[in-house]
Amino acid sequence: MDFDVSQSRDSLPSRSSEDLLDQSLAPTEEILIRVSKLNKYFGDKHVLKDIDFEVHRREVVALIGPSGSGKSTLIRCLNALEKPTSGEVYIHGDRLNPNLSLKQLSVLRRDLGMVFQNFNLFPHMTVIQNVTEAPLLVRKMPKDQAMALGEELLAKVGLSEKRDVYPSRLSGGQKQRVAIARALAMQPRALLFDEPTSALDPELVGEVLKVMKDLAYEGSTMVVVTHEMQFARDVSDRVVFMSDGAIVEQGDPEELFRRPQHKRTQMFLERIMSILP
Repeated sequence: MDFDVSQSRDSLPSRSSEDLLDQSLAPTEEILIRVSKLNKYFGDKHVLKDIDFEVHRREVVALIGPSGSGKSTLIRCLNALEKPTSGEVYIHGDRLNPNLSLKQLSVLRRDLGMVFQNFNLFPHMTVIQNVTEAPLLVRKMPKDQAMALGEELLAKVGLSEKRDVYPSRLSGGQKQRVAIARALAMQPRALLFDEPTSALDPELVGEVLKVMKDLAYEGSTMVVVTHEMQFARDVSDRVVFMSDGAIVEQGDPEELFRRPQHKRTQMFLERIMSILP
């Protein structure tokens, strides 16, 4: 049975957000994430510079650019893994309160599933335990329901046979697919991917990208920091090119890859176009 992230998440009872988010904009079904004039400093280093950014429901957005351009910092600001220095982040129309407690943040992060480059699986738990832990503890889902959901998601990412295996017995690609299933188990409104294939051996990249492509084609909302240009061009609805902490250019993938308008984008793409068909 296919698992539709957006439909399943939207069918859940809505939670109260009074203590979590400042009500500032009228909620909209179309815009799930909005960033306004976002700045981030690490000491004297200006990492994000006046970022304006939106993600619409069922949209797949690829963030590309050279290393150190601010892509990962931006995506980490979306679910408060990094605290912005200034500016605003809206989640489903509500302004993110910058002073949330860790307990409040755990509730917020239900809406934004995060997949990291280094998997972050619990080594002492089996695959099915890794996938069902958050639904059981955070969502208080009944065990039989959580197990059924976990098994469904493992089938979705092609790992049903690894149900009772520990992460140490998995390849890097298999670990990342478990991490994706774990993020889906919280039934988020959107999925955030921070360079999900960068820690993988080249021969394992394809199996992870296939799962991500399937999610995109099923209508999942996704923001993907990636160096996989083929994925960015062929799967995303919009490509955002970042450099030196700023969004330089964004638009339709085919148009941006074939006819970039800014010199910095042109220079970046010239280095990689030879490997794209």
